[in-house]
Amino acid sequence: MDSSGNKVHGYTKKIWYAPNKFESYGDEEIKAVEACLRKGWLAPGPITEQFECEIAGIFGKKYAVMVNSGSSGNILALLVAGLKAGDEVVTPACTFSTTVAPIVQLGIVPVFCDVELGSYVPSVTQIIEKVSPRTKAFFLPNLIGSKPDWQGLKDQLFMLGRRDILLIEDSCDTITNTTITDIAVTSFYSSHIITAGGGGGMVMCNEKSQRDLALQYRDWGRMGTNTESFSERFGHCVDGIEYDFKFLYPVLGYNFKSTEMNAAFGLEQLKKLPLFLETRRQNINRFVQQLKELEAHGLILPKNHDKVDWLALPLMLPNRKDIKSLLEDYA
Repeated sequence: MDSSGNKVHGYTKKIWYAPNKFESYGDEEIKAVEACLRKGWLAPGPITEQFECEIAGIFGKKYAVMVNSGSSGNILALLVAGLKAGDEVVTPACTFSTTVAPIVQLGIVPVFCDVELGSYVPSVTQIIEKVSPRTKAFFLPNLIGSKPDWQGLKDQLFMLGRRDILLIEDSCDTITNTTITDIAVTSFYSSHIITAGGGGGMVMCNEKSQRDLALQYRDWGRMGTNTESFSERFGHCVDGIEYDFKFLYPVLGYNFKSTEMNAAFGLEQLKKLPLFLETRRQNINRFVQQLKELEAHGLILPKNHDKVDWLALPLMLPNRKDIKSLLEDYA
């Protein structure tokens, strides 16, 4: 490719598509990260705790644990839910890879259900008809922002006498309030509603025991917290020998830690959340209005587009490849 971007020796010019060319951040995020660096604390600390508190409040949960990605959060969600190998979890077939991957990795049995066109999430009926005596949880994504009827699911489980089935919400694609779910996960990847410097995620719950277990699995399996209290740290014995609980590992964990810089970046992004959501709604509405006349030609537009905080605009059409080829020709 020459300096003008033209094709040279068989290479094709890269086409950049708007409006997803750049992430949305500014001096506020840069200054917050710089201030964090100047404090000399890189591991999760007080800024991370503040970010956890604010995100948990939005989701209607008591506790939150920040991790390095939403995918890591999904693994922790299943672990703290107490699911065992052989348990069944109902999850949609139209999904993202790291919703299904941790189910399989942990030896849990995924029971797949279909989704509805236009919403791309399963209906209450589609989920409930997959329930069996071995069902322990529904693990459902708010796919590209579209949410299942969580309240309707809770009501149906109550009617069936299956209040033992957990509602686990993979909300990596959006930030929302769903108090009815038992455990929730979100993501701050660079293209998501807000980002924590290109990555980061959060797992949220209402039980302190689940929060503590999430911390253990996140922090290498370590029992100890960040406390420096001598009595707390040396209040545990192994074979009659007092041990510092920062060096006790009761579970086989991971290193899913994020950083204080990620949280500092995310807190500044969170201040812009209302603006980001409104801008996305306006963009989606404009696209939908301009595409409406194509419904007569087989285009399926998203349902309730004005009530969903879409991460992206989902479109279904019978000749996708031909349309994409045509658009490439006119790009």
